[in-house]
Amino acid sequence: MTYIFINSDSSIVIAYSKFDKSLKYVQFLYNGPIGFHTPNVVQSYTNSDIDVFGIRKLYESKPGTFEWYVNMVNPKEDPYLYNYDKMVKNPDGSYSIGNFSRLSVYSKDGVSYNEGSMQTYNFTKLDLKGYWYKPNDWKNVEMTGEYRYRGGNGQGITHYVRSEDHSLLHNGCCASSYKNKIYFDGTSNFNKEQTHPFSWKTSHFQHNYGHLKDHWFGFKTVVYNLPTGHVKLENWLDAFNDDNWTKIGQYIDEGGWGKNGTKCGGRSDQILTWGSPMVTFRWDDLLIDFRNLSVREILPPIHNTTTREILTN
Repeated sequence: MTYIFINSDSSIVIAYSKFDKSLKYVQFLYNGPIGFHTPNVVQSYTNSDIDVFGIRKLYESKPGTFEWYVNMVNPKEDPYLYNYDKMVKNPDGSYSIGNFSRLSVYSKDGVSYNEGSMQTYNFTKLDLKGYWYKPNDWKNVEMTGEYRYRGGNGQGITHYVRSEDHSLLHNGCCASSYKNKIYFDGTSNFNKEQTHPFSWKTSHFQHNYGHLKDHWFGFKTVVYNLPTGHVKLENWLDAFNDDNWTKIGQYIDEGGWGKNGTKCGGRSDQILTWGSPMVTFRWDDLLIDFRNLSVREILPPIHNTTTREILTN
């Protein structure tokens, strides 16, 4: 089965089905510009069903916002992707990048922004402003990647959001971030970094799928603001790369998490509510094959989430 998409500029994308294991669904035919635009799905599918790689979307895309999909044909032609210099294409169409990754994706207006030069690094002001760089910074996002472990001593994969520049500049305040992590030993957790390099960490929680070292799997990070002013973090796993997604953990930052916010003009347990001009796919001391990376701005679901919670299978 194939899916046909029409982009906002009327160009066409033909993507092979996620379930066609004969192939090369990642080697889709693309007759249009290299940079992807928000797709509208033809036939019986809606925008909230699947993405251009045939992967299910968990949350609906926010109308009129940017959706980024890695160009699996030639990712180095993509102006929104950076830190890609060591990317190498594998025989199966996936990619590798050496033993560490800081692959980052710019927001729609964040391309080549000048890191470390924001108008303010004061957390109280950022909380009111709502973004580091531009109003359309990445804020409420769903990040997706498909991965295969090849070797190395590193522990796992991190998707992190809401950081402007992951460095020691501005007393480390520019590195504020939420980090959703999945480990190859069958566990996952969440980290919060108010100032670089110190992280506040939840305990590891175990899912029922065992280690993830001998096959492809999918990992999704979801981060979004709640009407209460809190922030919800979710980890989702497609353990056998068959598009069956399970929420393996969630956490609500309602305060009381972190003690370094005063260094940046905020509360000691400052909640990180603002958007950022980049998000990052990270791993260290690992050889990883990866494919079908994506980032979307989503519509946060409306439900009662006034308490902190951790879920496991």
